[in-house]
Amino acid sequence: MKSENFKTRLTNRVWRMFKDRFYDQRIADSTLVQNINFSTALKQKKAVISYLTTSYFFDWEHTNIGRTQPFEILSIAKVLADQGYCLDVIGCNDTKALTYLKSKKYDLVFGFGETFYQLTKLHPEATSILYMTEHHPEFSDREEKKRLAYFHERHNKKGRIVRSGNFYKPRHFTQSYTHVITMSEVEPFIETYKTPFNIYPTGVTNPDFVFRPKDHKSARRNFLWLGSFGAIHKGLDLLLDVFENRDDITLHIAGLSEEDKKLLNPKKRENIKDHDYIDIKSDTFLEIVNLCSYIILPSCSEGFSTAITTGMLHGLVPVVMKDTGFNRLGDHVILLDDYKISYIDKKLTELSTKAESDLTIFSKNVFTFAIESFLIRSFGKRFREIVEQILNTDKK
Repeated sequence: MKSENFKTRLTNRVWRMFKDRFYDQRIADSTLVQNINFSTALKQKKAVISYLTTSYFFDWEHTNIGRTQPFEILSIAKVLADQGYCLDVIGCNDTKALTYLKSKKYDLVFGFGETFYQLTKLHPEATSILYMTEHHPEFSDREEKKRLAYFHERHNKKGRIVRSGNFYKPRHFTQSYTHVITMSEVEPFIETYKTPFNIYPTGVTNPDFVFRPKDHKSARRNFLWLGSFGAIHKGLDLLLDVFENRDDITLHIAGLSEEDKKLLNPKKRENIKDHDYIDIKSDTFLEIVNLCSYIILPSCSEGFSTAITTGMLHGLVPVVMKDTGFNRLGDHVILLDDYKISYIDKKLTELSTKAESDLTIFSKNVFTFAIESFLIRSFGKRFREIVEQILNTDKK
């Protein structure tokens, strides 16, 4: 006992010495948020969200990030709170935090990742809602391996899997959950779930953007790749192989990571412009948008890329791979049927000569659709519809 007390006193003393030195880190980071919408006057249902906790630790009125998840999480929590739930939020892979929830009984478990999987095991009677922000992991893993093999075939360099399997593990799919909501295609879930739901993510908007007709005669020869880490997964290597052998079309690159830059080693050419990281809310982004007709992402697998929603919210025509998460865009997208260099080269020629009048109409329709579909109010409305349908179904 004395030894334990000494350890406790020592730990507390050391913590007091260091906690203020790391105050900024403490205020901006926690693995667990508890008791959202808690009421002492009501007997409440309890829900846990396995996703990200950062939504609750930043001043969003004065913090600018190029990500949409924090606001979507807040919207998800708002909808569940409006249904009367008391909520906890936990990091999707932070299994250590489960220790602090072991005495709780949940009526609803929502999210993904290892913590979601473990929570559904701990609460088998709870309604479980799997939230898919990516394509099905079997599809994603298979297609990313194909792309890496094709890159090695062309350049004799080995890349590594960086996008697939980080949050969705094969063992997570050895069981079925009560419901599934996906940002991607519903087809992989039709055999397992009676009614798989889909939802669009949101996009980032520049507050100074005003949709205006542009000069598509020159803009149709300019393509924006807006990405992040995992450039082979997202098809940038394919585009570089095409643009490095042409001078009639221009590729604008934004968001290429240093690791990917070393691997791909883009040639310094007049028609390949690496803008590094771009703040979507900046004038630089608006200048690039005005130069381009298209946003292109020949990715091997997506949930539904927020790079594409962001581009569409600024009137850029999306060019993406078929069956990788974008099929439901219908007439508001250009789908690529193949990822081989010869096909993409031919397709880019076709797109760069598309009639200006057609692009004017296409761009306007894309923008109108995006405003109706990709803003946070649309996300909240759709999520509310899904939750109400789920809860009504479960009552029967």
